Amino acid sequence: MKRTGLTLAQFILSVTHQLYFRTRDKIYRIYEDKPWLEISQEKLADELSKFQQTGEKYMMVYDYQIMNKLDYWDAHPEKITKDELDFWHIYTLITEEQYLHFINLIVS
Repeated sequence: MKRTGLTLAQFILSVTHQLYFRTRDKIYRIYEDKPWLEISQEKLADELSKFQQTGEKYMMVYDYQIMNKLDYWDAHPEKITKDELDFWHIYTLITEEQYLHFINLIVS
């Protein structure tokens, strides 16, 4: 994504103040290149309420979205963009092994 000269990660961060990852029973606050912080449903509700009051934006990523994305990329490697792949990797939404797998698909 280079429409504005920003990478996908830069664009998402320019419009998003916080990223969260959610599984069926856990919620994490995501940080770039840092360990994720597990938070409670109550803490998430407090933070989202604050964001609603201040107009800040957030992004929620669900575990099934990651699996769908990986399946899609495996089926359609021509649709993988380096910017999107880097974003998923920077926030450790995919493993180093998965990242290298998809890099290899891009270059082959």
